[in-house]
Amino acid sequence: MKEWIQNDQPEISRVKELNRTLKIPEFICSLLLQRNISGLELAKQFFRPDLELLNDPFLMKDMEKVIKRIEESSYEKIMILGDYDVDGTTSAAMLFKYLQLKDFDVIYYIPDRYLEGYGVSVDSIMFAEQNNISLIITVDCGIKAVDQVDIAKSKKIDVIICDHHLPGNKLPDALGILNPKQLNCDYPFKDLCGCGIVFKLITAHNMVSSNQIEIFQFLDFVALATVSDMMPLVDENRIMVFHGLRVINLNPRTGLRNFLSSINNKIDESKISFNIGPRINAAGRMKNGKMIVELLIEENMNTATKLSNEVEFLNQSRRRIEKDVLDEAEKQIDLNRFTNIVYSDNWSQGVLGIVASRLIEKSYKPTIVMTKSNEDLLTGSVRSVKGFDVYQALLECKEIIHQFGGHKYAAGLKVKKSSFKSFKDKFEKIVEDTVQGKMFQRLFFYDSEINFLDLNIENVKIIMRMAPFGMGNKKPVFRTNNCSLSKKLEFVGKDSQIVKSMIKDQLGEELPFICFDKKHILVNTKESFDILYTININSYSGKEKVELNLREIN
Repeated sequence: MKEWIQNDQPEISRVKELNRTLKIPEFICSLLLQRNISGLELAKQFFRPDLELLNDPFLMKDMEKVIKRIEESSYEKIMILGDYDVDGTTSAAMLFKYLQLKDFDVIYYIPDRYLEGYGVSVDSIMFAEQNNISLIITVDCGIKAVDQVDIAKSKKIDVIICDHHLPGNKLPDALGILNPKQLNCDYPFKDLCGCGIVFKLITAHNMVSSNQIEIFQFLDFVALATVSDMMPLVDENRIMVFHGLRVINLNPRTGLRNFLSSINNKIDESKISFNIGPRINAAGRMKNGKMIVELLIEENMNTATKLSNEVEFLNQSRRRIEKDVLDEAEKQIDLNRFTNIVYSDNWSQGVLGIVASRLIEKSYKPTIVMTKSNEDLLTGSVRSVKGFDVYQALLECKEIIHQFGGHKYAAGLKVKKSSFKSFKDKFEKIVEDTVQGKMFQRLFFYDSEINFLDLNIENVKIIMRMAPFGMGNKKPVFRTNNCSLSKKLEFVGKDSQIVKSMIKDQLGEELPFICFDKKHILVNTKESFDILYTININSYSGKEKVELNLREIN
């Protein structure tokens, strides 16, 4: 079931007042007011994010203590311990590059997804001990590593934790914890990703350092991580991603150039989400995230090219495996159940989360995809739909779950093989009781109902300046009714699933469109139909044109 819902609209009087102030069309003023941009100064800050508005890193709890300990480690060996996803690997690469520039003796460690699992493992502590490490700095992990930190302390290894995940009831006994979400932390912005927190760390250290460097050169790492980790693109995140994208486009680091060479246009947040991020994640999913850190810090082009080609090979393998697992998982979906819970011994752990997200696109329900971890345990990825808290649901099943962690809409878990059926039944019952017997309804939200006359190149350029788009600042979605096709459909891409053509509104205005997953609807469409869409500007041979990206057709 689907329903189209218009987002709450600002009062007409406020729209007209902003129109008089900014002298831009009212429907764009409405978009700005929906984002709490209500005056000239706020508009200036929104359209031209200023690095001067970033918060003082020393507002973060434990920052002074952490900086003092790092300064004391000039003659010690430091180990950076990161996660294997984009946030973890970019955090590790950035901190490594920074500490190297400051002449620290530093190494990095990325755990093996399959042998060690997520975060701080006992193996990583043993590795640190064997390599005479006296200080471990965790990045994008560690906030729940209570036992592991105790083991490190017993070996006289200090631990600094940089993590953005929600703390548990008990904090690790670390030398210092940088996490705005911990109690009694006065840092004003709570939604930094792991790499954002590490950027605050290196900013603070650079402020007190005797040999200061240009710190904003590292914002490309922050942009990659913030977008890939789907953090809200508001406040500090918006500022850092805005400027990080500039770094990527103007002066891409050597390790990224091969990734970028296959992308024809300017790198924006969507290119990170759908192109760069998945490639980076492929290494951690299919082999080891360590090679991504190697790639990101590499300055020799020949070596970087070899690493990049290897990562691309892993990405292609990931895509093939993902398709095979998805095809098998779809066959297990029961349309009469309130959940999608699927399982096979033979599926790759590295694609479980992606497949869970794909299944939700096809069957809009809380979804769990599981495979064998060892002879006794199953491991799985959990994804949710709008309005349902899977973390809370897992809490209600905790007595039959071996281990779990995550957020409201995404989580990971381990279940004993012998408990799988009882877990599956209980989770299903929790979901059914929560939604009171009604199946989930897919809701599509749009910002404004307009005609194509509103979408001249000048207006669209203003809208595109609202980027970067993402969580908290979604790309505007428009509705236009009573449309019709004005040109024969053109099918392109793999399996001819991408559709291009021209579309006409009820006033007779025409615009080109592209559509990625609605071929079957367009082929069988009636004379008149309504559409939801986003907009892009395509440049070809020096000419710019507005293009619609069709999202829904009714």
